[in-house]
Amino acid sequence: AVEHASAVCFAMHNKMEISLGVAVGSAVQISIFVIPLNVLAGWAVNEPMTLNFHIFETVVLLLTTIGVAFTLSDGKSHWLKGATLVFSYLMISAAYWAHGE
Repeated sequence: AVEHASAVCFAMHNKMEISLGVAVGSAVQISIFVIPLNVLAGWAVNEPMTLNFHIFETVVLLLTTIGVAFTLSDGKSHWLKGATLVFSYLMISAAYWAHGE
């Protein structure tokens, strides 16, 4: 939560490179550390957790990565880009809710 607050503060002071570095760095830390840690915790409690993602999760991850790369490629911010990212988040949430298993 502190990382996100600092990213917002840097963005408000028009320091976009630092803000993007904090936001993307936080996502990378989660993907590199927390997900494998959850797999190890699953082994400890005898609950099978793997990194074998289904095709739906893989496609959503790929499209999200491409969308964020296109959004951040020019290094400029605009309210419409933010609104588009929030709308994309809502659409992904609705897709996961409707998809089921």
